[in-house]
Formats: sequence, structure tokens, C-alpha cells
Amino acid sequence: MALERAQETAEGIAFERAYGLPRALRDGCFLLEIPPEIDLTPGIELSRQFYRPLQDGPEETRPYRGFRDLEGIYFDREHFQTEHLLIDGPARRQHFPPDVMAMTDRMHGLAVHVLRTVLTHLGVPGHLWPTLTGNAVEGGGIQWFAANHYRPERAQLGCAPHKDTGFVTVLYIEQEGLEVRVDGGWTPIEPVPGYFVVNFGAAFELLTRRLATPVQAILHRVQHCTPSGDADRFSFAAFVNPPADGLLYQVHADGAAAAARSSKEFLREFNEKTWSDQYEDFGISGATA
Repeated sequence: MALERAQETAEGIAFERAYGLPRALRDGCFLLEIPPEIDLTPGIELSRQFYRPLQDGPEETRPYRGFRDLEGIYFDREHFQTEHLLIDGPARRQHFPPDVMAMTDRMHGLAVHVLRTVLTHLGVPGHLWPTLTGNAVEGGGIQWFAANHYRPERAQLGCAPHKDTGFVTVLYIEQEGLEVRVDGGWTPIEPVPGYFVVNFGAAFELLTRRLATPVQAILHRVQHCTPSGDADRFSFAAFVNPPADGLLYQVHADGAAAAARSSKEFLREFNEKTWSDQYEDFGISGATA
């Protein structure tokens, strides 16, 4: 699937083609050029190390290991190959080394730029943005970060078919395996060097459903992964989401807006349908340790 391409500018996000943004909203995803000043090495190292015991490796990679023991941060998906971290801002400040923090902050900044660019394009009145997004447009809401490792010894699907729950996801991948649902079938999204994959989430889809050009949240999954050479598949992503304890909103073409449902109710429903495991509070509550 050939995705539209965009880059960050001082004004927001600019697409290479004039119809790039409207098509991206229909596709549910697009490619965003990685700004040259972002060092992704810390995220790559974290994704290759987080599941290892603290003592299992050289001293220089020690800050990226030992996350498996952190309740509410590490998740072992029993029905899928993936094991992952999901960590919010306060927990990142407690557990992440400075280089990973700098990278995640920059990725979240990109996601906020995408959110603001799309709201502007759709004509949503600016004075409504803080309420409609739980102040995500100003860095509020919840800014999750996830690192994923795909265990090759498991004869399972890599990751469950799902739509992301929030507004915007900025994803880094190097290996094949990501697929999106198009016309009843699964279509691969090939990694493109130098680009993030950006996709829109279900909260954004709900928010814009009654507009003339609604945002489409893309259903996606990761197929069963085999190692590439000696390296297991990994990925990492920054998510800009509404507050988990707030409300999800819907805006109308006339500018009126109303609460549609509670975030917590929506997230519990997502967890039950998607993962079917013991982590019913996934994406709702942060770390307990």
C-alpha cells in the first residue's frame, strides 16, 4: 500500500502532494519524514533490551534492561508474539534514561503537530480544541510510549488486529510484518527508511465522525514474525491520547460538540475485544511501581 508522505515544518505538517492530507485521512495512515535531529538509537536499544534481566548484558546497555519486573509497565501477551512496554510521562521520567526521554518527547511533539494540523484542516473551531482533546493539543491528555518485542519462538500472530485508541500514533519500524485492513483483506505496510508511520486512532475517528471529511482509524495487525538475520522484530511508538479518566467527544459540522462516551468505558471494551487477557486496565492506569 503506497502511503502519502509528509514532513514537519514550522507551521505544522506539510504533505508532498496537494491532496495528500485528505487521502491520508481516508487511508487512516501516512508516512512522516523523520526530522534529522531525532536520534532513534536509544529507542532501538530499548526495544532490543527492555525484556532482558538487568544483569543480562554489558554495563553500557544496563539502563535499557530490567523493565520486565515493573508492574503496570511491562505486558506479556499470552495469545500473541508481542511483549511490550506501555509507559506514561510520569513513569518515563522515573524509569527512562535521558536519551530515551529526549527521543520520546520529540516523537510526542510530532504527534501533537499532526493532531493540530488535522483539526485545522477539518475546520474544527480552535476554542474547542482543549475540551475536545482533553488538552492533548497542548501536551495534555496521556502521552503513552510503547516498545514492542516479537518473540520468534511463539507460533502465534505477532499482534492482535486493532485500532489504536487515541488520536495520533507515531510509529517506528524497520522490519516487515505490519498489515492494514483494506477492502476485506490484509495489505502490508512496508517500512520506508527515513520515515515514521503515522496512524489515526479511534478517539479521533469518533470525534470527527459527523464531519464532511471524517478521520478514519485504520485496523491493523502484525503478522507472525520470524527473525531477520540474528535480530528479532521490534517497533516503538508515541501515542497522543485523551485522558483515560475523562470523556470522548464528537463535533458536528455546525461547530457544536457533545460528550459521546467515557474514555474508561471505551478502553475497557477495547481491551476485552482485542487482547482477551488479564490486563483489563491496559491503557487506563499507569504503573504501580
